[in-house]
Amino acid sequence: ASVSLNLTRSPAFDVPALLMTLDRYPYGCAEQTTSRALPLLYFDELAKISGLPEDPEIAKRVQDAIFRVLSYQSSSGSFGLWAPGSESLWLDAYVTDFLTRARERKFDVPEEALVQALQNLQNRIAYDNDIRTRGNSLYVLARSRKASLSDLRYYADTMLGDFPTPLSKAHLAAALSLYGDSQRANSVFADASGMSEQARLRPVSFSRSDYGSSLRDAAGVLALAAESRPMPPV
Repeated sequence: ASVSLNLTRSPAFDVPALLMTLDRYPYGCAEQTTSRALPLLYFDELAKISGLPEDPEIAKRVQDAIFRVLSYQSSSGSFGLWAPGSESLWLDAYVTDFLTRARERKFDVPEEALVQALQNLQNRIAYDNDIRTRGNSLYVLARSRKASLSDLRYYADTMLGDFPTPLSKAHLAAALSLYGDSQRANSVFADASGMSEQARLRPVSFSRSDYGSSLRDAAGVLALAAESRPMPPV
């Protein structure tokens, strides 16, 4: 048993407890490792807001996570859950998003590994006709300026209803925002937000291939909107 006392200047979130929970997350597949390390990329910003002291071990944990997920990467650039070789477009995009953000934060992400990961997403999208799995891939490619703006607009104009979750729509909206198409981005964000409100009333689905829930989707929509800053309707 253990007892802990956490003090924070932020009344909305128990930040120390959240960080401790991340630190104690016990599993190590590619998805779990990424889910643990991705929030830690922004620890310094959160620490300043919450009045927490700097933790020099955070950077080491993130770097160790980078090397761990890279050990699951195959020669094609894809990532397996526990070893190279499995096929999951959602997982590939999720891990690649983490690596892209980590490199932006000056962590050691080998250039060749990141190039292969991005090329894998481009190749998978070119040959995979299932629009339901594309949302986060399009966003990750857009962050690296490797998405097709004409494709993004086509999806927003004619296939938005095929995106199955609020988060997948928010990824498309954020991708459009990155390319400066604010009108379409605002419209798709509004659709994602409305869908998220409706999804809160539904039971948890255990059949989703993106490890998602209505709570995760709502948080993701909010985070992507905060990054993109869509303009509210007049």
